[in-house]
Parts: sequence; C-alpha cells; structure tokens
Amino acid sequence: MMKKTYSRRSALKTGAAAGALITAPMIITPKKSWAQRAEKLIYWHLPAFTPLADDAARDHFEEFAKMAGLKDGEAAFVPVSNKDLVPRLSAALETGTPPDVCRLYESYVQLYRAQGHMMDVTDIVEKMKGESGGVFDSSLTAVAYDGKFWGVPFAINPWPMHVRMDVLEEHGLDYPRTWDAFVETCLKVQKPPFYGFGMDLGLTADATDNIMQLCWCFGGKTVDESGAVVFDSPENVAGFTFINEMYNTHKIIPRGVVGNGETSWNNKAYQSGQVAFINNPTSVYAYLAGEDPELMKKTGLFGVPAGPAGAVNQIDTWSLGVFSAAPEPELAKGLAEHMMQPDRYNQVITNTNGRFVPVYPELFNDPWWTERPEFSEFIEIASSGVPISYAGPPTAASGEILATHVIPEALQLTLVEGVDPAEAVGEAHQKIAAIYDRLAE
Repeated sequence: MMKKTYSRRSALKTGAAAGALITAPMIITPKKSWAQRAEKLIYWHLPAFTPLADDAARDHFEEFAKMAGLKDGEAAFVPVSNKDLVPRLSAALETGTPPDVCRLYESYVQLYRAQGHMMDVTDIVEKMKGESGGVFDSSLTAVAYDGKFWGVPFAINPWPMHVRMDVLEEHGLDYPRTWDAFVETCLKVQKPPFYGFGMDLGLTADATDNIMQLCWCFGGKTVDESGAVVFDSPENVAGFTFINEMYNTHKIIPRGVVGNGETSWNNKAYQSGQVAFINNPTSVYAYLAGEDPELMKKTGLFGVPAGPAGAVNQIDTWSLGVFSAAPEPELAKGLAEHMMQPDRYNQVITNTNGRFVPVYPELFNDPWWTERPEFSEFIEIASSGVPISYAGPPTAASGEILATHVIPEALQLTLVEGVDPAEAVGEAHQKIAAIYDRLAE
C-alpha cells in the first residue's frame, strides 16, 4: 500500500504540481477593483506562535496606521497561517493582488524578487545596519542581490536539537555528540510508540531542512560557493544512506512520517511526548513556555551531533517583504521601517519566548536572553550557521527547490521504494541542476 501511495510517478506528479504553483509565469494585470481598493495598506501577518508577540505586532501596525493618518478601513492587518501563505500568495500574485507587506522565508524573498514582485528596500536595511551593533551578516546575505537588499531582515531561526533531558537522565545518558552515538542513544531510550527521533521526512519544507542538516554533517552540499550544483556527491549519498538506516534498519523514526504533508508534524510529535529528539527552530520551545511549562523544563537545546564533516548548524532568516505592486509604496516601506525600530521590534522578539532570534546582535543584551542560559549557544549559531542553500546564498532557485520538495521527494524513493541512495541522489541532482539552469540570473 505504501509503495502505491509513494511511487516514483506520484512523487514526480507532486513535484510538478508544486512547481507549477510556484514558477508559472506571472503576468501582473491588476484588476480595476484592486487598483481602487479601499485599503491603502495591507499587511499579512504570520503567527509568531505566542499571542503576546502577535498582539505586539498588531499594536505596532495600528500605531503606524494612526501615525500615517489612515482612517478606519484604510489599513488591514490580515492573519495568514504558515501553511496557507505560499498557495495564497501565489494566487494573489497571479491576479496582481498581493499584500503590501508580509513576512517571508528567506528563499522566497529571492524567488519573488527574480519574478519582479519585490521592492528594493536598501534604504531601510542601510538604516538598520547603522544601529548600534549593526545587523547579523547572515541575515543580510538572505536578502541581498546585485548590491541591493530586497527584503527587510526580521528574525533569525537557529535550528537546535530539542532534547528530552528527563528521558536521557532516566537512562543515565548524556546528549550524544556524534550521529553514530545519536542512533545508539535513540535505540536505548525508545519504546514504540515512543520513538527516538522525530525527523521530518514528508513532502514539507521542514523535511528539506532536516535532511540537509544531516547531509551537511557528512560533507554534502546542494551548491558550492560559486553556485554550481554539487548535489550528486558521495557525501550526500552517505547522508541519504544514514537516514535510510535510521528509518528502515534501526527504526528510530516513526513510520508514518513519510506521509506527512504538514510542516508542524515534528512540533506536534515532540509536544505530545511521542519522540525524544527533534531538530527544529524554537517554535516548539516557545509553545511549551506558554502551554506546557513542565515539558519545557525537561527540554534541552543543543547543536546538532557531528558527522564526518563535523557539526554544521542551520539557520534561516525571515524577512519583511515589501511588494512592488503596493499602491502606496511609501506607506508600505514606512510600515516595515516602523516595525524594525530596535526598541519597538524588541517587544515582539522577546514576546516570542525564543521563537525568533533578533537580527540586531545588540538585543542579546536584553535580560530576557542573559537570564536564560539554555539560549547561550544561539548567538554563535546566529553568527556561524548556514542557510538551506548552503554553500551558496539563498536564490530564486533555492526557493523553488524548497517549495517543490525536490530533496525529500528523492529520499522517499529510497525510504519507501528501496531505490539505491546513489540513484535517488542522482535524480535529485538532475532536477536541482535544471532549476538552477532555468532560473540563472
């Protein structure tokens, strides 16, 4: 039954459908009703995982609207779920009706920039760089292209291991510092339906992140520093092989995960006590702080275990994207600048309970961070972590690869159909190379 559901043909269909959604030519022909819309400013708000942070963001939006002299009905704060954002935004771009501003994952900034949808916000970012302590270079890389900035860096996401410290202590174990030791630890602590590792292996963006996080530790990359596609490598084959052994040989990953299409699957698995480890941004930790403080106390945050190439930690950058179709460009850019004023911005970041790391290094001096030793590694990860496009910067091509799930799709050929890892990696390489060729700039 599983083979029928996840056949190579169905995987290719899934990728093709997602690709069509993201990459179809977009002809901007604004409708008359949109051009004459009542709203002068529309902001799509993605949840920050804590009500306090969401409330602070809404307060700042309404504060700006009032300062700008906007009347009732002229400014819209529109909550949009993470799951709905890409399809909803793709549909809006096709009809020329995007929001003026919304928060975007790093590769999507570059994808939409390449399609002509993003506004140049270099002036805002230069002002941010001039603040005390400046801005983390890693967040600037995510939004830069051709000497300009096409998104306003909003937050950095380190991807630590969330660890059930109480489970390790019960078995007299320390956190495993290598991937081999990690497997041995999982085998000792799990007792299905309680599993060792809640690794995302479904057709989701988080699966791409989880897979490449491990492959990097084996020396694998998607592209090299020059932007050349190097996915078909012995190192990525070794990474695919290791994941396959965790899933099919050692069985430390829940079997149903390959059918997962929901990015928050691993979050829920950890929050509900089904797994001992997950590799995820601290959205999980932030949730526990508000909803399950007892489990939060039992949770440790660590860098990933090391492989033959060491321990390579991931970050991603979320940015405020200002869309070029905004009918009132200065209002749209003004909102982004208003929200990123350090003192005001810090109110949102600290209220996320660690969900987001500030793009301003200076803000780590806030007592919220200095009084919480569990976040002690975050500054280093924010400085030295690498994006999912590693070893190159985020680009339109890396955005499409993430959105179309090319990498987890290829891995599922091995996990479910038994395709040799070298063949699966080779097939993924061909698709990735074709995307980079097509979107070359």
